[in-house]
Amino acid sequence: MRRTAPVVAAVVVAMSMGGCATTTPAAPAPPPGPGASAFNPTDVAWLQLTVPMTENAATAAHLAADHAASPAVRSAASALEPSQDGFLTRLRAARDRAGLPAANVHSGHQMPGMITDADLVALRTSDGADFDRRLVALLRAHAKQIVVLANGEQASGADPATKALARDLGAAATREGEVLDRTS
Repeated sequence: MRRTAPVVAAVVVAMSMGGCATTTPAAPAPPPGPGASAFNPTDVAWLQLTVPMTENAATAAHLAADHAASPAVRSAASALEPSQDGFLTRLRAARDRAGLPAANVHSGHQMPGMITDADLVALRTSDGADFDRRLVALLRAHAKQIVVLANGEQASGADPATKALARDLGAAATREGEVLDRTS
């Protein structure tokens, strides 16, 4: 009965991704060494989704310096950048530790909170108030979904370091949502 919990959690994570249940089975992670733990399907699904979500959010936030009209939007995006960049380093390290490929297995998928390549094109080709509106809406949706996914990882993940990373990322996303709410 206990072994089914990670599988159920992975399905819940996939369902929270707006119907995208596609994950690429990773090569099995290397056997854990002393003090290391195994990654379960929830850990794998969380990393496969959260890394590209955070990469795209960081890319979007970086665009504010050249495209935003509102000083509040520029300031909020600038405040988010170091956090996003720091989490990317940690997320990629966890992904590598899990033995997962760097490829985005969710490329082209429409999921809550995922800033897509089309969204990035729209941001790059807009300026002023249109850019501000788009960016804030995308980053708010991203922060909200990161919190949902982080809670799922903390509840059902197996790897303690990945669960701690989810806790930290969820807390940061909550703060980011609050910063973005002050731009309105």
